Amino acid sequence: MTITSISRLNRLWDSLIRSLCKNAKDPDKALTVLRDCLKVKGILPSSYTFSSLIRSFSSQGKLDRAIEVLELMTDEKINYPFDNFVCSSVISGFVRIGKPQLALGFYENAANSAALKSNIATYTALLSAYCRLGRNAEVNELVSRIEKDQLAFDVVFYSCWMNESLRDGDFKKAIEKYREMEKRNIKSDTIQQTTLVHGFAKEGHVEKTVGFLNKMKKEGLKPDLVTYTAIMRGFCQKGKMEEALAIFKMVEDLGIILDEFAYATLIDGLCVRGDFDLIFHLLDDMEKKDIRASVVTYNTVINGLCRAGRTSEAEEISKGILGDVVTYSTFLHAYIEEKNAMGVLETKQRLEEAGIHFDVVMCNVLIKALFMVGAFEDALAMYDGMPEHELAADSVTYCTLINGYCKVGRISEAIEIFDEF
Repeated sequence: MTITSISRLNRLWDSLIRSLCKNAKDPDKALTVLRDCLKVKGILPSSYTFSSLIRSFSSQGKLDRAIEVLELMTDEKINYPFDNFVCSSVISGFVRIGKPQLALGFYENAANSAALKSNIATYTALLSAYCRLGRNAEVNELVSRIEKDQLAFDVVFYSCWMNESLRDGDFKKAIEKYREMEKRNIKSDTIQQTTLVHGFAKEGHVEKTVGFLNKMKKEGLKPDLVTYTAIMRGFCQKGKMEEALAIFKMVEDLGIILDEFAYATLIDGLCVRGDFDLIFHLLDDMEKKDIRASVVTYNTVINGLCRAGRTSEAEEISKGILGDVVTYSTFLHAYIEEKNAMGVLETKQRLEEAGIHFDVVMCNVLIKALFMVGAFEDALAMYDGMPEHELAADSVTYCTLINGYCKVGRISEAIEIFDEF
């Protein structure tokens, strides 16, 4: 790189930073590289590189880092323009992490700067924020503003609107928006149809999704794996496993490459039915097709086995995977139900050896388990140590402690916990 021209060096830095964002999905490392790059005299990555980094952080919910890059980008030494690509990414990021109010605040600051002329992408992100806050009047004003600015509504805008309606359980409104889109002669796409399929399945109308499949094919749209998986999930939730398995076979026959989520959807439904022979067959099938089963899939199987009273089999499976907080919480729940003190103590030891980072749910389950085995002081120590793990006790924590002390007649300790509560 030392003998390369400045313009070529800039392109090399751009390629490296964008690759870390897109291919490696490691924006933190990309930001480190960007900072190193900015120290080199004469080197300045393109505005698109900054934008890509902001988008990458926003998609991962790391909005503090996204704002950090934004501040670098708008610094007087660089002073790149603030565009809709950046604005829509940050707004969507705030909505994604459940902070739509911050999304609106960010947009208002951007709009007031007079450097931004909003396009349909930014307005689409803004629509999600208004919907999450239940501000229907602002949604109507937003639609009027788009019409006034003579911007073209697109399928992404309506898909977003339908998706937000389905999140609120307003299936009727989602269908209304779909019909409104058709009146505007906006052509649907596979993503939008999948959104509707998911909505039908979630509302318990999974049989109607087959009609949507036929409609998609007539309109020249090709249902993808996400579409079929949404239908499988709907059938599984209704306990119609034969229909779900038929869809699964259809996908295989069509030559669509299956992924872990499709298998996990079926496995989850089969766990409810208790068909573990077929579950183990599906796991073997995944291995043959080089589809790696993650801890999420194994946790589903472990939970199913524990619920069926086959905890020892679940434990054997767990020894071959790197468990997480859900894995050990499941075992603790099972051993509490079985009143298996040895199982609780062994799980606690495995948990400590694995160095798992605790969450509030895990602490609550562990406190309950410790009470069950008579380790009252350990239960209190777990509660007292929660602040060290940056955890705050919730109502379940206090009720578990109070109930545990009351059951053994230690009323004074129960009253102390009650007073703290």
